Amino acid sequence: MKKVKQNVRITDADTVSDALVRIYKEAAKDGAVAKDAALAAIMGEVETLSAKITTAIKADKVSRSLEDADAKRDEIIRSLGTLLSGYGAIPIAAKKAAAERLLATYDKYGKSIVNETYARESSLIESMLEDFAAESLADAIKSLDGVADLIASLRTAQDEFNAANDTATAAKGESAYSIKKPLLAAINEKLVPYLTAMGAVNAEYADFAAKADVEIAKANASVA
Repeated sequence: MKKVKQNVRITDADTVSDALVRIYKEAAKDGAVAKDAALAAIMGEVETLSAKITTAIKADKVSRSLEDADAKRDEIIRSLGTLLSGYGAIPIAAKKAAAERLLATYDKYGKSIVNETYARESSLIESMLEDFAAESLADAIKSLDGVADLIASLRTAQDEFNAANDTATAAKGESAYSIKKPLLAAINEKLVPYLTAMGAVNAEYADFAAKADVEIAKANASVA
């Protein structure tokens, strides 16, 4: 049997480990494989690490979603500042006056809040939105096209960020990269040598080994 290449992608390491667990459970329904305590211990380790790397991959995806949600709200904050500054520069007295009132509120926070920590930025955005919701600013917001839409978009983006952040907090754990090494070690240094040896003397193991070898070959073929 061949071993899994060390440079397989994390997702392929997850896929091959899932396949090996599935093949083992099928082979362990009866016969010699079912009674093999040593093999059961090896596959127990592989299954545990396989489940952990699956969870970690999902967590990594959640982390990227959180970054995307943060980038979305950052862009809206910048756009709102740019729009208000533009209105503040036009030679129309009513528009200029409305913009200056809104800029006074915006400038309490400014575009620099996008450089704050996630938690700090969230707190500042909530405060900014509360300020913009004041009845005294309603007429100014209504008089400037696009401002109300951006404020509403910021509210939505902040809500989406909060949801992504809650999911990310619940998914925290080991990184998929850190789990890959012990997972491959369990497969390459324990399972493969064991199946190679037992497959040479017992047909039941040979069938398991052959099917496992096919899955390992698929994973290795994905390496450029």
